[in-house]
Amino acid sequence: MFEILSLISLISSNQNRDFYDILKVKHDATESQIKRSYQKLSQMYHPDKNKTAEAAKIFTDVNDAYQTLYNSNKRRIYDLYGEPGVHLYESPLQENDPMAALTKQNLQDSQQAKIHHKGKNLKLTYAVPLEDFYTGRPLELNMTRSNMCRCPEAGYYCLKCRGKSTIRETKIIKGFIERGFEEGKVILYKGYGDVSENNGPGDLEVSIISKSHPIYKREGSNLHATVDITLRESLLGFKRNIDGIDGNPLSIETSAPFSKPLVIKGRGLPKYLYPGAFGDVIVHANIKYPKDLSPDVKSKVVSLISM
Repeated sequence: MFEILSLISLISSNQNRDFYDILKVKHDATESQIKRSYQKLSQMYHPDKNKTAEAAKIFTDVNDAYQTLYNSNKRRIYDLYGEPGVHLYESPLQENDPMAALTKQNLQDSQQAKIHHKGKNLKLTYAVPLEDFYTGRPLELNMTRSNMCRCPEAGYYCLKCRGKSTIRETKIIKGFIERGFEEGKVILYKGYGDVSENNGPGDLEVSIISKSHPIYKREGSNLHATVDITLRESLLGFKRNIDGIDGNPLSIETSAPFSKPLVIKGRGLPKYLYPGAFGDVIVHANIKYPKDLSPDVKSKVVSLISM
């Protein structure tokens, strides 16, 4: 019983080192990042290379931090309860003392109970050039979310979070915009949403949309383009070259009166999940009528229309 009381006293003590700061890694560091930083720091402060008392203390702290953060179970306990919780979790009493075993089980149950709801989902809209929906390209953007603050000492006012228990952090997320993605396509990043004291991380939803284009407007996998033509061209036909979405010239030609939009097959965007299939380019005409007509021209136009 005395030993159990000692453990309880430990939990309420101020011994709570910031292992992330000691290893100089971020709170979301991967195992490989933790290991790499540990190897660098342990070599730097190893007693064989650095014989100062300060180096010896840092070397001990680095080893303790690594032993905790590189172990996924200990790291979860540390994130929730700090260093005292880890000491209780790994206490040798838990193997032969019913009271200690019960305490450990309560600790694990409490850990699970504190994270039984998902946090808030975040939604972002990311605009890219229309050409990216044709070629596809890697995606990389910064996002900001709420995460738990690992306050250094329980019971003390934390200057980092100012007593709110949560902080705002910026993360870089990566993905890929596939060819033919639909307008507004949502890419889901599980676990990248907000985190709070009583909730695990929510998800991040990134909606991909196209920026305004100088030539084309998108409709599914089809692209609409509008060209200016004269009254003469609308009656006798015309020929134009515009830039295709694929970077190659697109020839528009008609020898008949322009009475309805022209459809150029297969020059639109790729159809998502249909390899080798493409939408069309639909060309509309904007007829530029002359503002002033001389009597002679008017007479000729009337004669032409009357034919």
